[in-house]
Amino acid sequence: FFADNTRKGSVVSRANSITSNTGSTSASSVPNTDDEDSDYRQELAYKETYKDRRRQAHTQAEQKRRDAIKKGYDELQSIVPTCQQQDFLIGSQKLSKATVLQKTIDYIQFLHKEKKKQEEELSTLRKDVMALKIMKA
Repeated sequence: FFADNTRKGSVVSRANSITSNTGSTSASSVPNTDDEDSDYRQELAYKETYKDRRRQAHTQAEQKRRDAIKKGYDELQSIVPTCQQQDFLIGSQKLSKATVLQKTIDYIQFLHKEKKKQEEELSTLRKDVMALKIMKA
């Protein structure tokens, strides 16, 4: 209850100070005190600094996210052989993000096919070893 009355009083006094600045006066206008002006300015300054801090924190978080993505693309470009071969042809020029992703996808698919071939070859060799053991016995 007390806090509501003080707020209303400060709003009224601010409203009265605005009307008194425009030249119209009323009998009920209460002059603004220095304390009320100071509190109002501090409240505005706090809100502005809070907004600035939030905006700055958001900007920093966004920059950190972009840096992490950039680092990821750089690492992909450095470890995917087809991206490295491209570096020599262009003269260490950076590839686009879409190109890095596509070359990475192609390379992973190539690795899967190679793995499948090697597994099949391993299976064939094991069968050959088993057949040789049977023949030897």
